Amino acid sequence: MTITPRRLVCGMLLLLAAARPVSAQGAADHTIEPLPTLLGVREQFDERVRWLEQRHAALLPMMRRHGVGMWIVMNEEFHNDPLTEHVAPPLTYVSRRDMHVFTDGGEAGLLRHSNYWRPTDTYARFFEMLPAPRSDRGTSDLRLGLRELVTRTQPRTIALAIGGARGQDGGLSKDSYDLIVDAIGPEFASRIVPAADLVEEYLDTRLPDERAHYEALVTVTDLLAQRLLSNEVITPGRTTAADVAWWFNDQVARLGVGATQWFEVHTAVQRFDPVAGRMIPYVHPAPDDYVFQPGDVVHLDCGFNYMGLASDWQKVAYILRPGEETVPAGLEVALQNAIRTREALRTVARPGMTGYETAQATVQALDGVDFMPSIYSHPIGTHGHGVGPQVNARGAILAAPPERDSKLRLGSYRSIELSATTRIPEWNDGTLTIPFEDDAELTANGYVWFRPPQERWYLIRSTSVQP
Repeated sequence: MTITPRRLVCGMLLLLAAARPVSAQGAADHTIEPLPTLLGVREQFDERVRWLEQRHAALLPMMRRHGVGMWIVMNEEFHNDPLTEHVAPPLTYVSRRDMHVFTDGGEAGLLRHSNYWRPTDTYARFFEMLPAPRSDRGTSDLRLGLRELVTRTQPRTIALAIGGARGQDGGLSKDSYDLIVDAIGPEFASRIVPAADLVEEYLDTRLPDERAHYEALVTVTDLLAQRLLSNEVITPGRTTAADVAWWFNDQVARLGVGATQWFEVHTAVQRFDPVAGRMIPYVHPAPDDYVFQPGDVVHLDCGFNYMGLASDWQKVAYILRPGEETVPAGLEVALQNAIRTREALRTVARPGMTGYETAQATVQALDGVDFMPSIYSHPIGTHGHGVGPQVNARGAILAAPPERDSKLRLGSYRSIELSATTRIPEWNDGTLTIPFEDDAELTANGYVWFRPPQERWYLIRSTSVQP
């Protein structure tokens, strides 16, 4: 979808002052581009409703592929189900319990019912009320409505978020489970099955219309990361780890488009102590009161939610010591080793490979290298830690195949997350770990980036600190 000029231009006034970190060679500064256009909250809602129509249109074939006759998603007040905003309009659900039920109606197609008692016109396009009498306030008996629905439709299986490995496919509370079992009775309770496979396909299947908006999200994440890893934000000898984390959080809040953090932004620090002749302990994550110093290798891990999508991003910077114009040669080798690891993971993957097969192929592609690669890549999209095949080979060691694995999907999004650990001759052979994380989309020929990845050191100059 084309993002038109009438939409909210995020950052055009707020963030016009671009940072100017030095290049990896210490030559001419480069300018960080302005932030892209993002949508206002009402336009986001309208767009996500269009996405929901497409998702519901694809749901019945998914249910049939996984042998699901009925799928129940339960949302509890103060215990939101991570599926709710992706199976129903992205509203704020505050009833004690809001149930969304999808049933294979045979020739009637997909049946969609809910007990939500304040249906807007938009909501009513997607769901009928559960078949139970409603009070003058619009409320109904959830148990009675569900019992009547299963009696009418006689589903062969009833899928719930139980038995899965993550919150998306295993987060149903015991109280809600007991309520469902009590409502449908012993005969139908015997037909309850885990919804994990259905949940994974539903959440891991990307829509073409999402792509432009996800690219905008990733671009904003990258530009904020570049600004953070520069002298605009970090003054060596003064700036703390808490300062940079709050700076990023504040920038996301100031976007003004309802964007939120999905995890705590943090930094990590590695540094060689030339006096002691050894590396300081790897500070990961850096404590809030850590003050960045010349010689620090700063690792940033950041990301946020926008339009029901999540970014995840890791980059590195070096704080130049006084008199340095670029990184020590060993650090450049370390960066190239991390790039090599990233490219191996990016290029070996193909649709249809399992997570284990992808990890195996990545390790084989790096066989014989003189550094230590580590792979820990995960799906991303609707959630920062998405459901789908995990690709894990930490320390280039392949464990036994997982008990439950699944296959990479064409068009799915992934966090290409890894690190490479290299010995640095200038640092008495101390080891330096370079982590990278970039978001990418799977094509028939491997992953393609949403945003060009880091291929040079971000450099921060040492400056005199005035009291």
